Amino acid sequence: MARVRGSTLVGKALKNEKVRTIFTLSGELSEIYDACINEGIQFIDMRHEQAVANAATGYAMATGEPGVTMVTAGPGAINMAAGIAAAWYACAPVVAICTSTPFCYTGKGAVQEFDSRDAYHPITKWRGYPTSTVRLPEYVATAFRYAATGRKGPVLLDIPYDLLLLEVDKKEAPIVSPERYRTSARPYGDPQLVKKAAKWLLDAERPGILIGSGILWSGASKELVKFAESLKIPVCYAIGGKGGIPDDHPLCGGPVGLDFGSIAGADVLLAIGVRFEEILNFGKGNLYAPDVRIISVDIEPLEIGRNRPIDLGIWGDAKAVLTQLTEAAEETLRASGKRRRETEWVKNVKSIAKSIQDTLTSGASSSSKPIDPRRLGKEVSEYLGDDSVIVMDGGDIHAHVTPLYHANSPRSYINALGGSLGHLGGGIPFGIGIKTAKPDKKVAVVTGDGSFLLNASEIDTAVRHKKQIVIVVSNDCQWGMVRHDQQLNQCREACSILSEDVRYDKYAESLGAYGELVTEAEEIKPALKRAFKSGLPAVLDVRTDPSVLSFADYRGVEARSTLVEIHKR
Repeated sequence: MARVRGSTLVGKALKNEKVRTIFTLSGELSEIYDACINEGIQFIDMRHEQAVANAATGYAMATGEPGVTMVTAGPGAINMAAGIAAAWYACAPVVAICTSTPFCYTGKGAVQEFDSRDAYHPITKWRGYPTSTVRLPEYVATAFRYAATGRKGPVLLDIPYDLLLLEVDKKEAPIVSPERYRTSARPYGDPQLVKKAAKWLLDAERPGILIGSGILWSGASKELVKFAESLKIPVCYAIGGKGGIPDDHPLCGGPVGLDFGSIAGADVLLAIGVRFEEILNFGKGNLYAPDVRIISVDIEPLEIGRNRPIDLGIWGDAKAVLTQLTEAAEETLRASGKRRRETEWVKNVKSIAKSIQDTLTSGASSSSKPIDPRRLGKEVSEYLGDDSVIVMDGGDIHAHVTPLYHANSPRSYINALGGSLGHLGGGIPFGIGIKTAKPDKKVAVVTGDGSFLLNASEIDTAVRHKKQIVIVVSNDCQWGMVRHDQQLNQCREACSILSEDVRYDKYAESLGAYGELVTEAEEIKPALKRAFKSGLPAVLDVRTDPSVLSFADYRGVEARSTLVEIHKR
């Protein structure tokens, strides 16, 4: 009778899921490490558990496949939670594995005893706690099923440590191939509702499309572009959907914000894979025309009609429904013998989009000193080509650079903020995860000086594992968005000012990376060239102007007035 250890079952089950890399920080994990290494799985060992989760999220966002983490019990699981929360808000499939107190010590106050399942309840799709060694393969499979099926998201597999040490009959713990326990089929929309939606969009005078990250997770960019081109409909994106349509596409209407959007006047709006949360729904309300009819498409039915009433809801996968919409629309056009042409509405959207872009990027040609952060964004964006991925972290610098970067392919722009969570400090580990998934891509992380130090120790991880990421620090010596909010609202500038004397390039050099101080705008591109040519992880400490406000800085003023108005009602 062949016997097998629990740790071996976990390693084989992970290999069965085609896991190639696990991001980890060591602890009571040695048995699983041995088993995974025997299966050819590599480990990227990191310096903080939050970063472990961030790296796995970056890996997932770069590939569309689950990223995997592994941490120890107690403080390991506690530290990882912030990164898993960011994955939750980003709808990223992350399988987080942690150990926990052996059964025989449960409830006795053992070292690292902590009930992670309760703590992770609000930020995971599923939490598994196996109670017998023979069920370990089943639990691993279930974790991947939850993470990768439907609306993607993180899960937690909490394994009591003693289950890894026990041996069981191999026949009692079968490992089943993924295609036998989960489906890759896409849910299509109700055909009658799809036809109705297509007719509304064909009959509309001012049709528009608004996309979110659901387009990217579905892999629906080609279908989106084909549909938009067939009907000559302009497309705007929430920040999570950037890259879903090329920024230089003639029908791309750019981003939407609290009170701007080039398709604001649409009379029929197809919102697909996007949440109507604060930025899209709670502001002044002038993002939408009074007569707008909203068609909402989402793989998560509970998002349809959430926060904002809709006129037509279609439950389905973005790629599948866009395929249906294209077929329905083209069938109608063939029957009528008509072709859609560019309308005055589309020309007007283009004009508004250009006006918004000019406003958001004004100052990008400035040669002032300290460097205008918009100029920094312009230089970085122009330097990076189609073989690159940009990762955005931080507050103000995120708002300054994002409009300047043209994302012309899916997953070339990665937002490390965890969607609406506003999670800071994930940029460097995100970059490590992306570089692990896409080793042939140039990876640049653009971050603020405040966000940079939250996980700067991961430069050591990048050096040890030879993951060349180039980190561009917009160093304005402050928590910019907070300080500007204080200034705009006439508050004291408390707890928002950082040191002017810190040299982040020297910090990087101390960890074995390349470092360079940049004080002139004309030196940004040459510094980037030298950083990438070094072959090392690199940090450019770019001194930027602390007085330049972004459009996001006015959010505090807007939010305060909105809250006051809500309470008056």
